[in-house]
Amino acid sequence: MTRIVLHVDLDSFYASLEEIRNIEIKGKPVVICVYSGRSPDSGAVSTSNYKARELGIKAGIPISFAKRIAKDKEVVFLPVDMEHYRLASDRIMELLEEEADAIEQVSIDEAYLDVTNRPFENWIEAQKIAEKIKEKIKHHEGLTCSVGIGPNKLVAKMASGHKKPNGLTVITDAEVIGFFDKLPVSKIHGIGDRTTKSLNDLGIQTASDLANYNIDALERIFGKNKAKILQEKAKGIDESPVEQDEIQQISRIGTLSEDTDNIEIIFEKIKELSFDIQKKIKKKVVDFRTISIIAIDTELKTHSRSETLQQTDLIDENLIKVRNLLQKFFEENPGKKLRRIGIKVSNLLEKKKQKTLGDFYS
Repeated sequence: MTRIVLHVDLDSFYASLEEIRNIEIKGKPVVICVYSGRSPDSGAVSTSNYKARELGIKAGIPISFAKRIAKDKEVVFLPVDMEHYRLASDRIMELLEEEADAIEQVSIDEAYLDVTNRPFENWIEAQKIAEKIKEKIKHHEGLTCSVGIGPNKLVAKMASGHKKPNGLTVITDAEVIGFFDKLPVSKIHGIGDRTTKSLNDLGIQTASDLANYNIDALERIFGKNKAKILQEKAKGIDESPVEQDEIQQISRIGTLSEDTDNIEIIFEKIKELSFDIQKKIKKKVVDFRTISIIAIDTELKTHSRSETLQQTDLIDENLIKVRNLLQKFFEENPGKKLRRIGIKVSNLLEKKKQKTLGDFYS
């Protein structure tokens, strides 16, 4: 059976989230920075949106250098807000999990999905799953993503980067050789700059050159294992499985009907959200040990409060603790109103299957 793997890559994730929560910066070059605190401009660029990248502002460059590039241009510089980004990532990974046999999250903004055993018969149906994923992420989070579909993780990863942003590329098993054939070795995922230079020095420029190069000669330079891996990459071969991640938490966030500090109104929304979480807990057959609220204020800043519990799988019995967390938040933040509210359970523990009488005599 041909494997079918999706690679989902969220487009300029941090910057896109910042554009969503501050409509005034939408459409402008946005740069997300990790400030060191030594001076106002010390530190490095974490990421940037596509408009900023067009100016030459990319991840890893010093903030001071990025600001020189941005001089006299309307570029927005913002500090990283990892709590906000992680919460959004967690919600999206839960959406992806619903569409896959197995999901392997490889970073905060990308994941592999194995859909081989989904109830469909061809690559067109796999594309429909990808389209559904794109629609769900856009509907629930307002974000775009690029999706690649292929017979393994390597090909799916290469496909997702083929058309960005907001792309969708399918490379069937029959199309792999044609896709890789003229590809520069520098564009093959997992081949870095130093290896590319070494290959170029040998006259190897394309994936086809590498795939057909004498393996003994490659082994003398790179060693037996790396030579084999390099040629497999050039041929689009990747046998590594999509390794199912253990779910770490379950969360739900909803928008309030209006900005408010009314605890009764907010708590009603929490109870509504808790119903969805309870269903997910039952489906996953897990207990939890931590319960949290996620409060997003009118300035779209994210706050959280948590409490550790005895191991349980029941939300309802712990809603009074959730209400107390909400009360504590407003006592610490008088006058602050909320736009969105969420509830999260974490420190999940898989339930042990209870043995039945039949288990002892089987």
